[in-house]
Amino acid sequence: MRIRLLAVAAAVAASLAAVSAQNAPRPIALIVTGGTVVTMDAASRVVPNGAVAIDGTDIVAVDTAESIAKQFRGRETIDASGQVVMPGLINTHTHAPMVLYRGLADDLSLTEWLNKYIFPAEAKTVSPDFVRAGTRLALAEMIESGTTTFVDMYYFEEEIARETKDAGMRGVLGQTIIQFPVADAKTPADGLARAEAFIALFKDDPLITPAVAPHALYTLDGPTLKAARDLSKRYNVPTLIHVAETRDEVQTAQERFRGSPVAYLDSLGFLGPGVLAAHGVWVSDADIAILKARGVGVSHNPESNM
Repeated sequence: MRIRLLAVAAAVAASLAAVSAQNAPRPIALIVTGGTVVTMDAASRVVPNGAVAIDGTDIVAVDTAESIAKQFRGRETIDASGQVVMPGLINTHTHAPMVLYRGLADDLSLTEWLNKYIFPAEAKTVSPDFVRAGTRLALAEMIESGTTTFVDMYYFEEEIARETKDAGMRGVLGQTIIQFPVADAKTPADGLARAEAFIALFKDDPLITPAVAPHALYTLDGPTLKAARDLSKRYNVPTLIHVAETRDEVQTAQERFRGSPVAYLDSLGFLGPGVLAAHGVWVSDADIAILKARGVGVSHNPESNM
């Protein structure tokens, strides 16, 4: 009888221990707690005294601070009292290394700024080292602003990708293709080959989405624009391009192609899902209808467009 009682007691103790273990907070990497959590979920919840539970690369729960404390125990805890906790911001159009040209000839028309200052400066200074240094500065500034993902188009884009990965950020990064000789490609064909090699290098990367970045319709001919878009389609990656950024661009398109920049790109079969049109300022109602029908994204850039 005594042996039976001991066995029952042991079973009860084991059962209670199992229940206790089930109810114990789950250990995870990090809890951010006490701040006003802006969830951006389907209900647009804002949790005044909220918390976010993070394990590895995953957000595992978002709830009130009290609820998260019952469910999880963080190896690290950040007290966000008095702060806003929100999803990372996304910068949808950058030329990251160009932070090193900040202040060079402001308040000019785009054409004058590019042709008299930026393109000549890039011809003299752009190199892998230049790109790495500029990208590090841009990444530091983006991280401080709460930006965790950015969309970029520049030269030596593989260097930008490596710096982005080292910083733990995400990037949709486009290798630029342009008609005239630049630091990393002497011809558009070289640029297309570079873009294809860049895609192969980062196609399955968890942080980097490679893209093809034909510069603009005023710096590329029709066959190169089509070739760039075909390359994107072949590998199912995004296409990044400047579109309708200035009145001059619209006027030039009307004179050369007898249509708007949007209409011209559409006539080439260029527009479609996966295309991101940077700026898109000088577009008509008809242009907007085309962009919408083709599923094109538009990245407005208020500060540069002022």
